[in-house]
Formats: sequence, C-alpha cells, structure tokens
Amino acid sequence: MRLHRLLCPVLLALPWYAPAQIVGVALEPKAVIGDGTPVVGGATVVASPKPDRAAFIDFSPSQPRLLGEVDAPTSYLGPPSAVAISADRRLALVAASSRLDPAQAKFVPDRRVTVIDLTASPLRAVQTLELDASPTSLAMSPDGRSALVLHTAADRATVLALDSRAHSAKVAGQIAFPAGSGPLSAAFSPDGRRLLVTRAGDHRVSLYAVDDSGVRVPAIRDLVAGVRPFAVSFCGAGGHAVVSNFGDGDGDADTVSLLRLDGAAPRTVDTVSVGPVPEGVACSPDGRYAAAATQNLSNRPKSHPFYGERSAVVLLKIENERLLRLDRQPIGAWSQGVAFLDDSRTVVAQSIADRALHRFRIEADRLRPAGAPIVFESGGPASMGVSGR
Repeated sequence: MRLHRLLCPVLLALPWYAPAQIVGVALEPKAVIGDGTPVVGGATVVASPKPDRAAFIDFSPSQPRLLGEVDAPTSYLGPPSAVAISADRRLALVAASSRLDPAQAKFVPDRRVTVIDLTASPLRAVQTLELDASPTSLAMSPDGRSALVLHTAADRATVLALDSRAHSAKVAGQIAFPAGSGPLSAAFSPDGRRLLVTRAGDHRVSLYAVDDSGVRVPAIRDLVAGVRPFAVSFCGAGGHAVVSNFGDGDGDADTVSLLRLDGAAPRTVDTVSVGPVPEGVACSPDGRYAAAATQNLSNRPKSHPFYGERSAVVLLKIENERLLRLDRQPIGAWSQGVAFLDDSRTVVAQSIADRALHRFRIEADRLRPAGAPIVFESGGPASMGVSGR
C-alpha cells in the first residue's frame, strides 16, 4: 500500500566535495527576548517589526558570500528546518507556521510556503503556495524533485512536486499519520531511499522506505529515542542518523540519540545528554561527527530557576555505534538550527538573540571559531537549510 506518489529519488549520494554550497536562513523579525507582551517560548512581540525575510549564503572554499535576501513569510515556531534548497542550487522553499496578528499581539497559524528563484539577480520569490494546514517544517528529496511539508497540528504531510528549472512547486499528495502523533520534522537519506519522520506527540521516530512509486507504508519501524523527538539528520551513507530529543523544555538535561537504520532491525543504539533543550541537530556527511544546538533556557526570563545566559553547540563523535561527547562552545542566546557543510568539518549554528550565524571548525576533536559570526540586520535566524539535504 502507498499513501501517495513521490517522484523518483536519486540513486547515488551527492559528492561531499561540491565546489559551492548554499545555506538558507529564515529571519525572524517579529519576536525578541526582552520586556513586552509574552508569547510562546519566552519571547516577546516586536511592536512594529520589519518584513519577514530569508537570506542565502554561498559557502565557497574561501569566504562565505551573501547572495541576497528575499521577502518571505517566516516563523520561529517549530523545528529549525523550515528552509530547503535543491542540490542544483536553483530553487529554495521557505515555510511559515505562524504569522503575527497585530490586533491581538499574538501569533496565529499561517499556511504559506514560498518558492524562491536562486538563479535570479536579485533573488526573488516566484510563487506562494497556500496550503490547507499550517506548515511546520520542510524536507526536500536529494534529487530536488519533491518535498514534504509537515503539518504537526493536523497529523499529516503535504507532498510537493518540484521543478527547479521552472522554479515551481505544486501539491502532489498527502501523507496521514496517527492521530495525536504530531509529525514535526523529516529527513531523506542521501540516496533518497529512506525517510525519517519525528513524531513529537507520541515520542516516536518513524522510518519509511522510499521507492520509485513513493513512500511505502506502513513504516519499516517506529523507533523510540527520547522525550519529544525534534530535529533529525542522516549521517551520510553509513546507515546511521541522529535525532535531538527536545524534552519538556523546562530545565532538565535533554538528549541526542543515535539510530542504526541499515539491516533488518533498525533501532536506537545510543543516547547521550547534551544539556537543556537541543532544538537543532546535524550529522557530518562523512558520518564521523554530530552537533547539537542547545538553548540552555536562554530564551526564558532571568527569574526562571534554570535560566542560562547563553546557548551552546555540543560536539559529539560517532564511534563504534556510540556517541562520545567531545566539546561544548557557547553562542548567543536562543539557539535554533545547526548544520555541517560538505567538508564535514565546518559547523554553523544560529542564535536569534544576537541575530547571528556562528561558524566553527573541528580541529583535533574540538570546536574552534572559524571567523566572525555572520550578523543579519533583518531579523534573527530561526531556521536553516543546506543545499542538497
């Protein structure tokens, strides 16, 4: 049985040594940490915010270069995976799970996904899809021909058919999940033959097979990793993945889990503590390292008993199917996404509070600063996507 049809996935993983790589960042101008009207997650509403925008950066072997910014609806609510970029670096998607209602000074559900032409000069939004439910996050297939839009509150996902040369997207089907399961984020394997979906509502991570006709259901297995699985990332082609377990977000030590996905019995093989509220997680393309961005309750009021002044990036090593904690480096408050570049040694991490993308380099199993943070004037980076993943 199949719930819908996905366009044929690629059969081979993209080479890790691609000469250029684009990182897309959704910028959130509507919420900050500070005095004002409280909203979700300890933030406050900005009285007269700038327009929502998305920024795109070309990371070449030398220095990162800003390709441009585009007006597009964004939101800090949800996992930091509301941006997706095709491997050919021609098309990007940006989703907005919520919008600010100025009359009520609060956030209400949004339904928009924006299609962006990355070949245009200047960059431009070419299409806006109005979906039938709030889009929480995005996952694009490695061949760039399809994408999943997760609708957490509706317990389903929308399938988009993409044409990167025409810079267009259209609804091609839907996936239904169990009631109350709360599908939150998803990731395709590098060969496009596997799909992972985190389900925060029932604390599961579902592994699906993908073939030429689409996603096969039921799932191969629903794995149990930790409390409220949030972000997920495949570890190259080695048969592993990592998932961040967000927990209740109230100060307890939260975790990252390592999943083994090859063979006949996929399962969780290890879980380690990384600190409070790991919002983002990423695995290096060579499968040797993982990194988690932990908020450390830095977005909570200073009166909170477990308040932390800064967020942190935690570096983990994957060895003999175990996660070994190597290093921890502080970044600005209210961290969001984290990602590896294709060299498997450069890590970038987001902080909304200082409106920055922090850069690190792994040297001798430690995180070293790799240049000044990239600061955005238009808003704080709330979500991130890397071309081809």
